[in-house]
Amino acid sequence: MSAPLKFKPLTCFVVLLFLFFTSIPAYAGNLTGITTTIGVTGLEERCLVCHEGIEEISRSHPLKLGCTSCHGGNGASEDKNEAHATLIYDPEAGTGKRNPSSLKVVHLSCGKAQCHSGHEDATRNHADRVRKSMMGTLSGVVTGLRYQWGGQAGKSARYGVYKVEDRDNNIPETGGAVKQLEELPYFTPYHLKQHQTARKKSLRKKISGHVGDHVLRERCFQCHIDAPPPKGEYRSQGCAACHFRYHPEGKYLGSDPMIPKNKPGHPAYHRLTVLPSSNLCLQCHKSFLSQMTAEKFSIPFPQRNRQGKLSFPGNGQPRMDVHLERGMECIDCHTQSDIMGDGNIYSRQFQAVEIRCESCHGDGTSYPRISKIKTSQDPAVRLSRHYKGFKNKVGDAMAVSAKQQKLSNVKALGKKFITYSKRTGKARTIPLAKDQGWGHNIPGHKDKLACTACHSQWVPRCEGCHMTLKSGKGNGPGSSSNWNLFQFTVKHEEPALMVGPRGKVVPMLAQPSHTLTVLDQKEKIVPVVDNKGFSPGEYRHWEFTNPAGYSGSNLAYGTQPHSVSKKIRSCASCHLSPKTLGMGEGDLRIKKSSSGRYDQFNPLVRTNRVLNKSRYGPQTKVNQRGHAIAGSGQPGARPFNQEEITRILKVGNCIPCHWRYSDRIYQDMEKSYKFSINIKHRKLRDKILNKR
Repeated sequence: MSAPLKFKPLTCFVVLLFLFFTSIPAYAGNLTGITTTIGVTGLEERCLVCHEGIEEISRSHPLKLGCTSCHGGNGASEDKNEAHATLIYDPEAGTGKRNPSSLKVVHLSCGKAQCHSGHEDATRNHADRVRKSMMGTLSGVVTGLRYQWGGQAGKSARYGVYKVEDRDNNIPETGGAVKQLEELPYFTPYHLKQHQTARKKSLRKKISGHVGDHVLRERCFQCHIDAPPPKGEYRSQGCAACHFRYHPEGKYLGSDPMIPKNKPGHPAYHRLTVLPSSNLCLQCHKSFLSQMTAEKFSIPFPQRNRQGKLSFPGNGQPRMDVHLERGMECIDCHTQSDIMGDGNIYSRQFQAVEIRCESCHGDGTSYPRISKIKTSQDPAVRLSRHYKGFKNKVGDAMAVSAKQQKLSNVKALGKKFITYSKRTGKARTIPLAKDQGWGHNIPGHKDKLACTACHSQWVPRCEGCHMTLKSGKGNGPGSSSNWNLFQFTVKHEEPALMVGPRGKVVPMLAQPSHTLTVLDQKEKIVPVVDNKGFSPGEYRHWEFTNPAGYSGSNLAYGTQPHSVSKKIRSCASCHLSPKTLGMGEGDLRIKKSSSGRYDQFNPLVRTNRVLNKSRYGPQTKVNQRGHAIAGSGQPGARPFNQEEITRILKVGNCIPCHWRYSDRIYQDMEKSYKFSINIKHRKLRDKILNKR
């Protein structure tokens, strides 16, 4: 028997290290030199024979999972056609066979049981939640347009991009959730036939005959998360829309020899990003862009003017939201539930979003609410594993959202609240409203105004959204119809205000009238027919009335314009401004009668009067008597009523002298009004005026 071999410890270590690195791929970088893998099925996969050098997708999706567990296909074959024949992809997506995360097929890939679905902890079932989210269903846009254009009677969601049902028996109806959505109906049988031809076979679909459904399918559906990007822009669909990064020109920059580098449309790398950056969000949410925002996040479409500043298709020089200005990103405020949904189907965006200003800043009398982490299985701990620079642990006190969920990056440390950047780990001390003094404790404002009513600097105003429908040769077989291509510009204005859907005063998204021109098969304008069946003439504008009897083309929506500043608007900009109250620009004269019956308002722009369309200006959302002109599809949202307008303007009488928020008269306005008619006040007022 030969003597046993003896190895020095260092030699053993070197040998083991060599075997490790030659048999197991690293978690980062390219998979160069590897040709076979063993997937979750236990079978050998030879995908890397061709795709040698492709990047490993992420640490949480290691190579041992194989390629077919996500992409499908026959991993044992080296023949391209055979290997790719059963790949998981959506043929309607228009991106080839490379994306298995489209929401129509996600249940076969990301949404398989024990991947991103099927967990007892619902916060881990991402695929299920995204399919029911606002970005997935587009239910807010669908419901708003259909209601405003008279396509449905109620403001609750009935239709979405696709049919979806909430089956978890936990539907918070008081929070605006609904049990299910049906797929949006088709305008005519012809348009349904076009869709069926594209899909070869289709289930029986509904025909509505309502032009609003045609607008939604032809123009609006390009914005949801499963839609292809506009021509010249590059992003993916489904889960990959947020979790894959694209080069501005759609070029692949990785090392897979099978992916052409000169053919646009591929991700920059075959690599997941768990935490999307703000520039990815802004690819779709462009209406929140300001010049500074775009410059900070390198959004590609603005041009530079002669002074070297970014030039947009609009006017104004809006300042950046203070959160973005301080270096925060979208995901530092918005939670996973805000973005990917919380598992419920909502009718409106405000119902789905769980964060509020008070979640981090508190209010004038109280600090933010907190909840301590009690177990290592808490979602706040799991989510923080992906963050850079900090991790949450049992015992940490976290701020909570309006839906009582812990904010995974906002901690209470002693008397301070700290927010951490999820991507960089940078810590920032949060200014608390309670510590700011008088500004947040005016009784007339408390519990009536949202923070954004005073702190928002501007709202976007889109111009040029008039739409024209060309009917072609009718709506029968062989006919065609299409919408005009329109160019819109964005202006930035100081916000008008209204009562928002949560019952507080908020900025108003006061857009111009969204009108429609319909042309017949000979491209002649279709006349508007009145309720008696007579045509009063050929009008270019087909304007709508919603089921509540208000204008469906003149819109008023409560919004969060993402233009927050520490600086607040002046008292006069609200209490002495008819435009802020929703009446538009003009001359307002208040008479003695508190009913407003004899009040007069002359709009600055009188085009509606000239055209005999209205005696009010085109920007009027409410008249001086508190009668709403504009319609709103948001449940509970409305312009100010007469009592509110009168009360707001009454304060305006005091502002010329009492123009500071800190003035003590605002602590008890009833007492101040009584004193204002006192002889002592009259003498004091005269004395002040005589000095001017």
